[in-house]
Amino acid sequence: MGIGIHHVNVLASRSHVWEFIRDMNAWAPLVPGYKEHTIVSDVQSTWKFILQVGVVRKKVHVKVLVTEWKVPSEVKFNLRGVNQKFTGEGFFRADKVNSSITAMTGCLTVESTSSLAKILESAFDKMVHELTKELTEAVGQAIERGKQ
Repeated sequence: MGIGIHHVNVLASRSHVWEFIRDMNAWAPLVPGYKEHTIVSDVQSTWKFILQVGVVRKKVHVKVLVTEWKVPSEVKFNLRGVNQKFTGEGFFRADKVNSSITAMTGCLTVESTSSLAKILESAFDKMVHELTKELTEAVGQAIERGKQ
């Protein structure tokens, strides 16, 4: 199982951070290796991206289901691989530091049942951690750019 959690301070109000993280169209393209996504409903979408696990590149097609919108601070979601064998969950959380700084946390837990992930377990764990870090930092930077 791969687990990633990353914290960044965003130079924006919590309400501004919430406006961004509640809109999957805003942050889906920031997923490393992003190719495309489709919004199916307010809580369901499908995403396609390419992941690098060690020396192996994999096309990944994922169903994302939002399980909780906690206004104005958190969105939680579940993941299920369509073309790969994995499940997972994650969240973005925004905690007010002061009126102009928000502590944002991104978290992702992915469990793969594929034989490839079992063989490359340490690389898979590192990939989930790096993916979480890169996505959380990219979201924070996009929020800061958007408020200028």
